[in-house]
Amino acid sequence: MFRRLLSEERGQVATEFMGMLWLLLLAAVAVWQIMLIAWSADQAANAARVATRVQARSGNAEKAAHWAVSSGLRDGMKVDVSGDKATVSVRIPIIFPGLGDDKLRIGRSATLPS
Repeated sequence: MFRRLLSEERGQVATEFMGMLWLLLLAAVAVWQIMLIAWSADQAANAARVATRVQARSGNAEKAAHWAVSSGLRDGMKVDVSGDKATVSVRIPIIFPGLGDDKLRIGRSATLPS
């Protein structure tokens, strides 16, 4: 009887799935974090472009850059406008709260062509 129970393969798929589930979740978290980094870079680049356009029209470039990013990235955003060049850096959102740091930033620059 025990020999028959040991040779049966019922439940094998469920066991293998449970063993691999943590790897699947880890891969999903890694992909999501990479997408957050790419989104932050895109938002920073867009804000830098907006700031240079507004600066060229003698407007408030820092305020324009501030409103050009999504509300989740505005906290801790840094804008530097000098001449026809604008540099914007934002904090990278981290999936797990408490692991983020102000050093985890991404910055993009834009220069208005002459």
